[in-house]
Amino acid sequence: MSWLLFILGAMVAGFVQGLTGFAFALVAMSFWVWGLSPQLAAPLVVFASVWSHIISIPNEPKLTQLNKVLYLPYLIAGLIGVPLGTWLLNIVEAETFRIFLGIFLVIWCPLMLLNPKIKSIQHSGKTADASIGLIGGVLGGLGGFCGSVPSAWLMLKQLPKEQQRYILRHFNFAIQVFTLAVYLLHGTLNQSHLLYLAILILAVSIPAILGARLFHRISEQCFKQIVLGLLFSSGCFLLIKALMI
Repeated sequence: MSWLLFILGAMVAGFVQGLTGFAFALVAMSFWVWGLSPQLAAPLVVFASVWSHIISIPNEPKLTQLNKVLYLPYLIAGLIGVPLGTWLLNIVEAETFRIFLGIFLVIWCPLMLLNPKIKSIQHSGKTADASIGLIGGVLGGLGGFCGSVPSAWLMLKQLPKEQQRYILRHFNFAIQVFTLAVYLLHGTLNQSHLLYLAILILAVSIPAILGARLFHRISEQCFKQIVLGLLFSSGCFLLIKALMI
């Protein structure tokens, strides 16, 4: 049963990652938490997320100069935030952090369905974007939820879904590659993970490609509903997990 949950979680998460550009950890952990220890699951989530990014690259549209400019403030600040989040992990109680993040997502996501238009956010510049990237990096180092706040921000900025997905994809990819390097450096990802990694490569690849192809066939509204649904599910999962402890 544990292997079945592991493979099924990897396939579903790979598809969602290919479609939205983020949320592999959210989807996979909702399956894996019932059969894998956090110490085993954490490096596997990061590796699989990075692999699903790589495998779906051929289905991505060509980069534009505008997307590169939009993406850089998030990236630079996010990479600075990762070690800060890792440092805070030793100070902030993990369960308290998860509860507050869960409450935020459960309340915020339904409100976003009302499609609020905040002009100050829509016209905000690189400094504000970098601040959000920094928060995302901190959350990535603290709890693995680097895409939660940036996805909310991009939606409030009313960016087209292509730009939202591009920024989320490449921001998360950079943060996770950095995290993966730290795992390798500290031995968190080692030979004991090899069998799991081989299965992940097989289980994730095709769903990630299918998700990337489907992205170009869905509407702006559908994309927004999917992202909000994932974030809302994440909040519910965090709260349920906290209550079970």
